[in-house]
Amino acid sequence: MYNSLLRRLKEATILILPIMCLVVVLSLSSSSLSLDSLNIYPNHLGPVFVSFLISIVPLVIGLALFNLGADKSMGRIGTIVGNNLTKKKTLVLLCFGAVLIGLLTTMAGPNLEVLSLRLFPFAKNWILIVIVSLGVGLMLLAAILRVIYQKPLKMWYLIFYGVVFALGCLADKKFFAMVFDASGATSDSIAIPFILALGIGFAQVRGGKNPEEDAFGYAGLCAIGPLISVIVMAIVLSNSNFTVNCVEASTNLTSFSEMGNLYLHEFSWSCLEVAISLLPIILFFIIYNFFLKIKGQQLLSIITGFIYTYFGLVLFLTGANSGLIPAASSLGESFSNINLGLFILIGFILGFLMILAEPNVHVLAERVNDISSGVISKKMIYLSLCIATGLAAVLNIIRVRFNIPFAYFAIGIYLVVFILAIFVPDIYVALAFDSAGVSTGSLSACFLLPLFISYTRALYNQGVYGSEKLEDVLLANGFGCIGMVGMMPLLTVEILGVISIIRKALFYKKVKENVLEEDDSQVVHLPI
Repeated sequence: MYNSLLRRLKEATILILPIMCLVVVLSLSSSSLSLDSLNIYPNHLGPVFVSFLISIVPLVIGLALFNLGADKSMGRIGTIVGNNLTKKKTLVLLCFGAVLIGLLTTMAGPNLEVLSLRLFPFAKNWILIVIVSLGVGLMLLAAILRVIYQKPLKMWYLIFYGVVFALGCLADKKFFAMVFDASGATSDSIAIPFILALGIGFAQVRGGKNPEEDAFGYAGLCAIGPLISVIVMAIVLSNSNFTVNCVEASTNLTSFSEMGNLYLHEFSWSCLEVAISLLPIILFFIIYNFFLKIKGQQLLSIITGFIYTYFGLVLFLTGANSGLIPAASSLGESFSNINLGLFILIGFILGFLMILAEPNVHVLAERVNDISSGVISKKMIYLSLCIATGLAAVLNIIRVRFNIPFAYFAIGIYLVVFILAIFVPDIYVALAFDSAGVSTGSLSACFLLPLFISYTRALYNQGVYGSEKLEDVLLANGFGCIGMVGMMPLLTVEILGVISIIRKALFYKKVKENVLEEDDSQVVHLPI
């Protein structure tokens, strides 16, 4: 256990430090990018900068504990429940369990809570949480039914995304960014490990012709559910007098006492929110364990895993909310005053490094590496997702700066994705949508989102958006970065599939040339 924890700490340090060092270098290298006002804190060591430095400790420890706990609790429970529900061979029970698991794990997610409060700070934000969670539960059911009846995954993606864009024609286009952000917010550190493990366990027990391919596609399909359910909500909002009073997700620190109070507030908030998040899953496991009857060392290991997961998430969210959000908001405002080309370069590097700190990417990479027996390595997954998030940040900068509707990007990207899906192997299509489903985690919600909201507000104050209302500008441009991060992995992972096809074709061509080469050493002399 001690060695496992040290290994996780080392991994977390390697993942967290690059993006933290980049932000520190940016702040110290230019007065225009300083996190604090140099008039008040001339040595850069103001409360925002110091809070950002302090957050490195809870972020590293929290990520290490979460990764260790997720393997022992969420992953193991998901696999066991998936195996058990499949062995029961009762379709009704399996369907009910899928909807319940999707609903509970999504409602438990802290990222969805954070997004809902930013969208509806003065209204009943639980309505959005319920609508999104119900969409995930129903789509998890669809994912399992697809495997049971062995329907092509590509066809299901095409049908459901066709429904999404058809419904989108009926909604106000300014809601598109919010809809895709809501879908991305379901890629939570609670739900994703559970859903991935459940799908793998179900595929392993069921067997079939393609158990490796059946093990993927669950997270990708679950991400479609909120798109449909939330866009229906957007249609209702578009045809009513209801307004979304979104506010800037920033925390302005003007003194070190405020910094200390912020850490205390976020720690107490995280303790409560993570407890509420984990409680439904724990109760589900306790009730279900009356039938499973897991005892002894295995039960103790799962309980220990829950404890690690709890404290890991508490520390990670405390560091993210206390250090990342103030720094991101400050950077977003500063970026509005620098050269656009420089911001694009910095944005790509930030996006490239940010994905390394997402816990869910680690979970997916481990699962893919194990199931594919190393054919699709963890390095390949990380590289493709790093490039994807870097490009997502760049495209979002261009979209916000030039006020381009989010819908244009969504339609263009998905059009290319479905064209590529015709040519690449099915396993890469499923992996692409799963990768998109795990790329939008806590850093997207706690770093990129406040950065772009602050950047949008600064551009609005500079008169970039003309006479448009601030609420409409923030809704259309401030949001959308989570959705953009969730779309780009679809392209990069499918490109991996194209590369694999090309490499295989070149290999066969080389082998064929060697076999057909006229060489006396290849002549076989048969005895007469």
